[in-house]
Amino acid sequence: MLLSPQRDLHQRYSLRKYRNESQSLDLALRAIKSAVRCVNPERLIKNSLKLKYYELSIYDTTKNKTCLDLRSFDSIYLVGAGKATARMAKAVCQILGDRIDGGAINVPYNTNLDIEGISVTQAGHPIPDRSGIIGTKKIVEILQSTVSSDLVLVLISGGGSSLMPLPSKNLTLDDKQTITDLLIISGASIQEINIVRKHLSSIKGGQLIRFTKKGCRVVSLIISDVVCDNLDVIASGPTTPDSSTFADAARVLKKYRLWNKQNQRVKNIINLGLNSKHLETPKPGDNLFERVSNILIGNNDVACSGALHYLKKRGVMCEKLGTSFDGEAKYFGRNLAKLSSSIHARCLPFAYILGGETIVKINRMKRYGVGGRNQEAVLSAAIRVNFRNDQDTSIVCIGTDGIDGNSEAAGAFLTPQVISTIRQKHLKAMYFLKNHNSFNFFKEIGSLIITGRTGTNVNDIAIVCRTK
Repeated sequence: MLLSPQRDLHQRYSLRKYRNESQSLDLALRAIKSAVRCVNPERLIKNSLKLKYYELSIYDTTKNKTCLDLRSFDSIYLVGAGKATARMAKAVCQILGDRIDGGAINVPYNTNLDIEGISVTQAGHPIPDRSGIIGTKKIVEILQSTVSSDLVLVLISGGGSSLMPLPSKNLTLDDKQTITDLLIISGASIQEINIVRKHLSSIKGGQLIRFTKKGCRVVSLIISDVVCDNLDVIASGPTTPDSSTFADAARVLKKYRLWNKQNQRVKNIINLGLNSKHLETPKPGDNLFERVSNILIGNNDVACSGALHYLKKRGVMCEKLGTSFDGEAKYFGRNLAKLSSSIHARCLPFAYILGGETIVKINRMKRYGVGGRNQEAVLSAAIRVNFRNDQDTSIVCIGTDGIDGNSEAAGAFLTPQVISTIRQKHLKAMYFLKNHNSFNFFKEIGSLIITGRTGTNVNDIAIVCRTK
């Protein structure tokens, strides 16, 4: 992963200048780079899958082991969807080689990776598109061809909900695109969005398993992009039991005032479910999951632990405050500002490491700018920090997938030098915050972080670091 600002000379100079002046910034950026490296999908797969002769051992994030005797299967297939799925599939194919008899995966556009014997479909994210439906139908065709003596490996990562769409009967793709978009800009959580998605889908919420032959062994390898790692939420849980209901989906739509005539076909599907005229998603305890294993192989904690390890090796005292931070980005930014003031001079060098995923609430009736939750958190912190010029303190927030909101940046950073630049340019941070225009704010002062797509996705990381 390349940590750099805008791709022009001025911006490259800006980041180099800030890093040269700030040891804390340099440490924080290198720690985040190490964190993202730890959740590289190929690395996670190779750490989790161990093949010895015919025995495949699969380890989850807590080192629990699932063993498969590959001699007991007639055919092995590979399917899945997500931002990290292409590189996951590449690594699985390297481990299992010609034991894999075929497969199909859906990945974001501009994921240029060919895998022999695997159909790779590039599709839309975060709004599903027709290419995603085409790719999903390829996945379904493979599952429908299975027999009870087959093994299906399902690769699931963040973004899978959008990338693997198959709307319910009598629902159009446009309907799903519209409701997904409306939920996102309304500030709905990923959990709430996925409750609705599951009940407008033919495959989400465990329904993908319905396409396999009874008795077929299914093992899902999952990289989490959701707070608390709830497996039924990641990519809307295509292979996991779903405890949510049509009533829950209706409550979400009503909460965000989307239960209206403009979304009539969506309402119709939900109402059919409420009246028991549409099949519910399969629930915990359903025999459908008797031969299904869902295995978590990577998450935000792995990334934050990577950052912690990097900093400790360099003599920095660290405190990992958790990986479940959520809520609105602007409030998270205020907390980061408070943390920066709480570091005592006797503890230096010191860093706080935080993980999770916040949201940005947008008024749909107003126009808004360019940015994302990480940049918005840093912008909110900029309004409240009290950096002294003789201190070396940094605040860094970044999305591990390299994409923050509707911008090309992964995140942004603050240092005392950045705050001085803001004052010199007389920039009104509160104005930019109210207009959700954090990208253009930080572009003006050269403190954006641009990585491009990292090929993984385990939420966000924030580091508050002070060295003097």
